[in-house]
Amino acid sequence: MKRVLVTQRVDFHTSHGERRDAIDQRWIHLLRDCELWPVLVPNHPEYVQDLVRHGSFDGVLLTGGNTLSSYGGDAPERDASETLLLDWALDQHRPVLGVCRGMQLLQSHFGIELESVSGHVRTRHKLTITPGCRLSAQLSKLQSVNAFHDFGAKTSRTPLIISARSEDDVVMAVEHQDRPVYGQMWHSERETPFVEEEKNILKSIFHERP
Repeated sequence: MKRVLVTQRVDFHTSHGERRDAIDQRWIHLLRDCELWPVLVPNHPEYVQDLVRHGSFDGVLLTGGNTLSSYGGDAPERDASETLLLDWALDQHRPVLGVCRGMQLLQSHFGIELESVSGHVRTRHKLTITPGCRLSAQLSKLQSVNAFHDFGAKTSRTPLIISARSEDDVVMAVEHQDRPVYGQMWHSERETPFVEEEKNILKSIFHERP
């Protein structure tokens, strides 16, 4: 079973004076359904360096939650940890999927400016698929996708190629031009029940490397 490094959000519990790493339990159910073995990663950059140096892993899932620090967020340890994972995956040619904030991290990493977007929190959108993108066959089977984000982009730049847009022209999916690196702005784990076509995207990225 493929071992996928899975990042976590930072939750703040002021009454206890704690910063906690957390993940929606639905992610574990979804990944197991996709025959993937999730390995949860704490937001601790030094630990992440040791983890990828001494462990054997098959890919990286950058999950949602927390605004990027460069756009007003207050979880810099998460930004640093995820950037280390992304650099490792790029160097080792391991597949990456960035979801919502995870896709924003990909975009920011490659110099793409984000902007505030409206109408993308607790809404659904139909996708316009870019012909010829590697995931076009899978993406074209989605009836609509959910949205829970305040930031997005309407343009891209190499090495990220736009795979799909929403009706209001927000970039909803990207892919790296020559590495197995992908981003999607919707949360597959929040669908009830899980959408088979979205599970197939995860399987395609981490099992088949489209």
